[in-house]
Amino acid sequence: MEHTLAAPRDLEETLPPDAEEILHTGHVASGWSGAKWLDRTLEWIVGAAILAELVVILLNITVRVITGDSVLWTQEVSEIALLTIAFMGGAIAYPKGAHMSVQALIMRLPVKWKPYLAALVDWLVFVMSAGALALFVPTLIQQIEEKTPILQLPVFWVSMPFSLGMVLIAWFALVKLWRQRRRAVLIAAAIAAALVGVVLLAPPLFYYASPNVLLGTVLAVLFILLFLGLPIAFVLALASGIYLYLGGISEVSAIPIGMASGAKGFVLLAIPFFILAGTVMNSAGLTLPLAKLVDALIGHLRGGLLQVVVVTMYIFSGISGSKVADVAAVGTTMRGMLEERKYPRGEVVAVLSASAIMGETIPPSIVLLVLGSITTISTTTLFLAGFVPAAFLALVVMALVFLRARKQGGVGSPKASWRARGSATFFALPTLLLPVGMVAGILSGFATPTEVSSVAVAYAFVLAAAYRRGSKRLLGDTLRETTTTAGMVLFIIAAASPLAQTLALAGVSQQIHDLMSSLGDSPILFMLFTVILLVIMGQLLEGLPAVLIFAPLLLPIATDFGVNPVQYAMVLIISMGIGSFAPPAGVGFYVACATARETVENSLKHFWPYLLALFVGLLVLAAVPWFSTFLPALAGLIPF
Repeated sequence: MEHTLAAPRDLEETLPPDAEEILHTGHVASGWSGAKWLDRTLEWIVGAAILAELVVILLNITVRVITGDSVLWTQEVSEIALLTIAFMGGAIAYPKGAHMSVQALIMRLPVKWKPYLAALVDWLVFVMSAGALALFVPTLIQQIEEKTPILQLPVFWVSMPFSLGMVLIAWFALVKLWRQRRRAVLIAAAIAAALVGVVLLAPPLFYYASPNVLLGTVLAVLFILLFLGLPIAFVLALASGIYLYLGGISEVSAIPIGMASGAKGFVLLAIPFFILAGTVMNSAGLTLPLAKLVDALIGHLRGGLLQVVVVTMYIFSGISGSKVADVAAVGTTMRGMLEERKYPRGEVVAVLSASAIMGETIPPSIVLLVLGSITTISTTTLFLAGFVPAAFLALVVMALVFLRARKQGGVGSPKASWRARGSATFFALPTLLLPVGMVAGILSGFATPTEVSSVAVAYAFVLAAAYRRGSKRLLGDTLRETTTTAGMVLFIIAAASPLAQTLALAGVSQQIHDLMSSLGDSPILFMLFTVILLVIMGQLLEGLPAVLIFAPLLLPIATDFGVNPVQYAMVLIISMGIGSFAPPAGVGFYVACATARETVENSLKHFWPYLLALFVGLLVLAAVPWFSTFLPALAGLIPF
């Protein structure tokens, strides 16, 4: 007999297709891949890649400290591990429903349409993965005779994770289709085949068309696919392929090659490590001492625990590197305290979301790491630049909490004694050392972000063991969660790489430059235009994909208009953050609603004032370079 799990309507509508099956039946019959043994095997393969890379990086640090030399072969091992995490982990994230997608339109469609859309999405994912694999096979064959320079491994094996990832995604798509209604699957198959046929037959229509017509057509297809609910990573890859095919500009095989290249980069290894460190801290309950310390220090202010939420988010943003993870971790940790003191849940959602937006620029943010890897601005400069803008926005949020406290509730706690503060500091200090140590290690130049993040993982596990907060399954549980999250993030980075190159090839950057020049060469107008553009794109593409696509396009233009690139990088990131948390499509806002157990409708009434305040704060940051440039200039990284 099957049991049905109950859930609020607004939460149910935001769930991915497989999660919906679990919601209504309580289980997925034979695992998300079709067999539970295969699920576990794939998770452990990716988990083993993370652990192997962790050991290799820690070994390299040890050897360098003792001998002063680095282990040369770690670069090649790192590349194989990173591609395994990106493509096999990204493949695992797909059947789990962990890939980012825009659900705003789908949530409002009639229920009877949803099975057909779900089937169409899975068919399109199958087409994309199977097509990418077919296009990559000649490259794979060519690499059989090639060797890596140090370990002399066949380059073929370095590229295998991409091929296996595409095979797995195609298989998962077929498994998901097998579980759906036959009528929906067949009708969706016909629609998908018709769409593929239209694309294959369309090139003659664009032989004499202008580049702008081609670009406009592809962008229209991109947005249609987004609103159909196709995961963002697959939309980016498909849009790139369609542009190259219709325009005859380059071989379509450049797309899988570009994806494989986009996931490489030593600095990207820091992403799974930061995610793992944050997951360990959260799973072991190590964020609670931080919250209690902040409560002891500022909980007596008007707004009470809501003020504590803002400051705790500021601190914890330097641990997890993921804003959605921050919301889930801090919201879950403080939920009991907030409910006990009867804070309005809608106000809690609003403050959580606003604090996550504020934390977009706090190192070691994943977005900052990625931005440093795709632009000429150093990661150290970006890390230093992010502190003051985030602190300014935190003060804006705290001021609004203070003003709204009388109406919304949130009386301050009794002022803690110095003894209580000392005790809270003693218990929180080991946890607090983690973000402080990470940032200090990177900014001092003592270690790279990847090396610092690997030490952070080791420290988090040691801390969990010392506090005896972790269960015996802590390693396995946190690794499984990390494989999904890190795989999804790295897969998006890989998919966005060819689209960024495609847009550059299409001359989009020059077109934006010409448009802004025709409006008067005004830096202020350029800032306003791009802030609005980036907020909208943050809504549609989420923060990270939007940064990957638009940062390489817009940063050079900002320099031409006399805007400081470091300042513009901060404005760009925060604009994307506002978009990724703002309704109706901002996924971060829905995570906050689920974490606080509040409906979307009630939370929205509380969130609008905070969103407006943050937007005004963003305009101040766009108008005053000092907030972003003061610390990097003080450190001598950029001129005053």
